[in-house]
Parts: sequence; C-alpha cells; structure tokens
Amino acid sequence: MLVERALPAPPFARAAARPGRRVREVTVLHPALAARYTALVSAVALRVDEELSPSVAANRVANACVDPPGLVLRSFRDERVAFGLRFARLAQRTPCLLFADVRECYRSIAPDVVAASLRSLGCDGPSVDGVAAFLRALQKRGVEGLPVGPDPSAVLANAVLAEADRALERLGAPHLRWVDDLVVGVDGSRGAATVLRVAREALDRVGLCLNDEKTRLVLDPASGALLRGVSVARSAKEVG
Repeated sequence: MLVERALPAPPFARAAARPGRRVREVTVLHPALAARYTALVSAVALRVDEELSPSVAANRVANACVDPPGLVLRSFRDERVAFGLRFARLAQRTPCLLFADVRECYRSIAPDVVAASLRSLGCDGPSVDGVAAFLRALQKRGVEGLPVGPDPSAVLANAVLAEADRALERLGAPHLRWVDDLVVGVDGSRGAATVLRVAREALDRVGLCLNDEKTRLVLDPASGALLRGVSVARSAKEVG
C-alpha cells in the first residue's frame, strides 16, 4: 500500500494494498519544503550525475537548474529498457549473477553521510552544507534518513551508493545498479562471497547494510538455477 506523509500533516492512505504486499510509505513535503529541497539538490545534482559509474541506471539526472530551481530525472521507462538490455548482456558474458539489495536504504542514510558523499564527489562546500542542514531539519520533524518519494532524494541516494559502485569497480566485478538493487557478474559461489564482503564493507562505510534475505546467486543465468541466501558469514562449504 502506498502511504503519503505530508509534513507537518500526518500520514494518510492513498491506495489499497494488494494481498501480500507490504505498506510503502512515501513522504509528501509541504510545497515550500519541496521547493527548498529541489533548490538545494539542484545545485549539486549535475556534479553527482557526472561522477556516477556507467553501471548506474536509475534516477539519473536529465536536467538541473539553480535559477529558477529545477530538477528533472531521466524517463523511468527509458531507463528501465536500457537497464534490461545491459542486464541481458551481463548475463550472457558471466557464468553467474549475484543479486543483492540494501536494507531500508533511504531511511538509513544519515545527513552527515550525505554531506561526506557529496564532498567526495567534488560538490561545492556551501551547497553541501545547505543540503545537510535541510535533512537535519527534516529529521527533527520525524523524517528518518532521506524522505522516500521526492526526486532530490533519489539524487542523494545515488551519491551515497556510489561508494559501493567504486568498491566493486576496484574489485573488477562487472555490475549494474538500479537504485539500491545490485546485480554483479561473478565466476561462482566463492567469487560471490568475495563480492559480498567487498559490498558489505563499502556499504558499512556509509552506514548501510545488505538485506541477506534478498541475496541470491543465479548459478546459470540461462537455466535460472538459484542458490538462495548467500552470505559471507557462511563457510565456503555452505556457499560453494
């Protein structure tokens, strides 16, 4: 179910959930706050997008303007199609695919982590300070981490998750990322364990963690054979 939360108003239901689907809460900012959020993030958005790895397919910036403030992300449909094509190529050239995602990603991203991530990408200091101060103000109003829903949050999440992209690239692991979902090409279960260790360490540096329950290894992408629940905590015998 989609639940909106307009600040400072309380949550209200927007759409009924299908059986078995969990509630997904979306924060709807007061128009003045939404405009301020857009203005602050538009000042860093192009720099963030320029520094992102080509492996990142979702929430890429199409245009950002500071005066007047404006932020436009690339078409979701076009990005999804492009991601599908790249996914097919990755599946064809690697013997195994590892799937993983981040637990409670947006809600776990702290303002100070956002600031550090933006600085690491070379964003302007005063602009970074403004974004961090705004997020801290939202935190005082009861918003955990990044507000789920607004486009500026998607840009900031990409800035933070770039730490995982860089770590996987240093490892030489071909991968794709859609928001907080990772798909990594590996040579087998032992390779998957190494990738998971590196990804965990990278995410830990930005205060995030993998969702073990959603981690799975496709042993043969063509046949769809799966090894579920791969974890670096398990022994090589259990994983291999």
